[in-house]
Amino acid sequence: MEGTTNRVLISILTMVARDDLFERLFSGEQRFKPGHSFLIKGKKVGKAFGYLADLTNRDYKGLYVTRQHPDHLDTSNMKERPRIIWLSTTLGKDYVDPQNLGNLTAMINKFTEDNEKSVILMDGLEYLMISNDFQRIISFLEYVNEIVMRNRSVLFLAIDERAFDEKQLALLERNMEIVA
Repeated sequence: MEGTTNRVLISILTMVARDDLFERLFSGEQRFKPGHSFLIKGKKVGKAFGYLADLTNRDYKGLYVTRQHPDHLDTSNMKERPRIIWLSTTLGKDYVDPQNLGNLTAMINKFTEDNEKSVILMDGLEYLMISNDFQRIISFLEYVNEIVMRNRSVLFLAIDERAFDEKQLALLERNMEIVA
């Protein structure tokens, strides 16, 4: 009886392993479906950066919008370094003034249009709030979300929820899937 049970179990496991459902269930690419935006809460951006690295290693083109200086980012675990947009009042290529949400939106839109499989990580929302009122930030995010849906990209928005009140968090969560 035990031998028969083991053979049946092995047979089932073999079928499951060959089934692409198994791959879809455990693949990061399927977990983060194209055309969707994901909200990642936490004090540090490490988890979200790991998701960006995972998708760029699956041949997605990466865009990282951040408050961190580009020279301080370790991208050695990625096949290809993502394009990095630094949120800063300093002038330079791929530097965007936090008050210039129109320019940032245009850069994100062009990136997603130029790259069929694209992933975006944004982690400077708290910094953007210093230079813009929250309603403007929400309008900006709504438009970026539309860009992501239209161009079948993936967006990760990493935030430190301590910087937001309940109403603001509810607005951020409204059109995004929360990643635990």
